[in-house]
Amino acid sequence: MEKIHDYMAESLLSISPTATVLEASNVMNENEIQSLLVEEGGDYIGIITNHDISRKLVGENLHPEKVQVAEVMSFPLIKLESRDSMEKAAQVMREHDIHHLAVTEHGQMLGTLSINDYYKYLVLKHPR
Repeated sequence: MEKIHDYMAESLLSISPTATVLEASNVMNENEIQSLLVEEGGDYIGIITNHDISRKLVGENLHPEKVQVAEVMSFPLIKLESRDSMEKAAQVMREHDIHHLAVTEHGQMLGTLSINDYYKYLVLKHPR
């Protein structure tokens, strides 16, 4: 059974909940990523994704330079252990209707797993 750690991104790029959505979007664009963990006081409290920005910000005609990350981020942060199966990751994503999971190892934040990572897993598992 394939594990999350085989497909996840080991990146802990994060942003403050008081940063603007424009700042978050710039960090994501500069790093060619689709999500950022939200960190406050040394704890990861949520995640902001391109999906959050488009659905909550653009959909409501809000201005990214005026809206704080805390206003559009997804929380609570849904976490799985790196040794959990990819099947469990898919199940949790479906249950919570999310596209990104935080990944921990022995309770320590390790990175993220996205729906795109899951897609890569499926392609490798079932090549044509």
